[in-house]
Amino acid sequence: MNIKFIDFFILIGVVQGLFFAMAILFSKFFKSKTNLYLGIGILNGVFINIQYCLLKYGWYDNNPNYRIFEDIEFVLLFPICLYVYYLKFLNPQLKLTEKYLFLALPFVISLLLNLYIGGHYYFDLYVISNKQWIPYFYKIEYYFSIILNLIFLIVEYKMLFRKNSDDDYNVDYDLKWIRMFYVLHLSIVVVWIILEVIDYFYGDMAFVLWLFLNFIFYWVGYTGVYKFRLARNRYEIRKIVNKEKKVTNEKLSKSNENPYFQKMISLFEDDKLFRDSKLSRNDIAERLGISVGYFSQMINTVSEKNLSDYLNFYRVEEVKNMLLNDDFQNYNLLAIGLEAGFNSKSAFYIGFKKETGYTPSEYKKQHQNR
Repeated sequence: MNIKFIDFFILIGVVQGLFFAMAILFSKFFKSKTNLYLGIGILNGVFINIQYCLLKYGWYDNNPNYRIFEDIEFVLLFPICLYVYYLKFLNPQLKLTEKYLFLALPFVISLLLNLYIGGHYYFDLYVISNKQWIPYFYKIEYYFSIILNLIFLIVEYKMLFRKNSDDDYNVDYDLKWIRMFYVLHLSIVVVWIILEVIDYFYGDMAFVLWLFLNFIFYWVGYTGVYKFRLARNRYEIRKIVNKEKKVTNEKLSKSNENPYFQKMISLFEDDKLFRDSKLSRNDIAERLGISVGYFSQMINTVSEKNLSDYLNFYRVEEVKNMLLNDDFQNYNLLAIGLEAGFNSKSAFYIGFKKETGYTPSEYKKQHQNR
């Protein structure tokens, strides 16, 4: 079998995509109800590429019964997995009810009909007397898959890029990753449509689409290795950090006699509430048992600091303690910042420098040399 360089590139991408899909689905660092759908989505992409490779190199010529695998339209399932992944990512508390199962209905119908057709053509299990509808079914199935991907891309765009998406949903720090993944999915569909036009006039250029799909595998793999290391660091930091002594600030604690203010400080110092990167004014007010309006009034009355200043102070103190602790010397600085409660790399570096005058690496280097 003569494998060209482009095909070798595609094969390596398939292997990498398969490896990363397995890591998402089964690694303790990635495994979650949300990532389950991302893993299945990437696995679908891998299967699509495997179909291409098997078809191109004539594997079905010697194994005709297995050609039924080629007829499974994974491309109908791919956008569903990504859509549900985006939903769960933006709102982790969302419960997927039975109605979401209907999203997979086109794939299920396609699968059943293809198995029915395959039972006749590949296994001779029965005879389909009227075959005139089969070519029309394949054509409808193919173009419907393009339309379905476009529909979901439009819906997902409204979810991921509308102005208020950050406020409406419980958004994690990886929103840029999600949006980039969306752009890559959009690019694949656009290239797919363009190639349909080119194919009509100039001939088969399908390998371009498979190269594009493999670019996603390479990008996901490259980004995923970094995120895998970051996730592992955070997992290990979390096991250590609860054993460390609490962050305290006597000046803040004794600065006011307001019992709710004191309880807020206690929530920060004793319960480490600041470690929650999604902590909001509403959350704290609820924990204090007061209204959001009174909470805002209290902060403005008793202190020159606002809530963001308090959160930044405690998070920076947590980071400082970890940076100077030998137990955390081998961990990624960003992982430390994220475990302290910062929700992004930029927020971590800006907040740390605002409080200390140094970047985290400068602070660590300066104090290690003492």
